[in-house]
Parts: sequence; C-alpha cells; structure tokens
Amino acid sequence: MASLAQMIRGFWSTMTGQSPAREPAAPEVIVHDPGAERPHDLDDPFFDPNVQSRMAGVIASNAKKQD
Repeated sequence: MASLAQMIRGFWSTMTGQSPAREPAAPEVIVHDPGAERPHDLDDPFFDPNVQSRMAGVIASNAKKQD
C-alpha cells in the first residue's frame, strides 16, 4: 500500500511539475529497548541515565577495592 501511495505521489508531482518530497531515510541501526516502552516510575531515583551511569561507577570502584 505504501509503495502504491508513493507511486501516485511521484506521478502527481511529475504531472504538476513539482519536485517530489523526499521521504526520510530509514536509520542504519535500530536499537530494541523493550524497557523504553513500559511505564516508568518517575519517583525512582535511578530513572535518570546519568544517575545510572554514576551508580555503575560507584559499584565498579567498590568491586575493585574489595579485590
């Protein structure tokens, strides 16, 4: 169906003398993150990616100290 609509738009733009509108290119990499689609608890202090990164650093540094 999408290709038919694109063909009709191309035909119409050719007939009217307009340049066809370019469709955005598909991204080269698609990241699948199922957690992004779920509802989030906005009161969770670890919701922020920056906080998650800092806490990962704290955990890693404590793991190094215990060895």
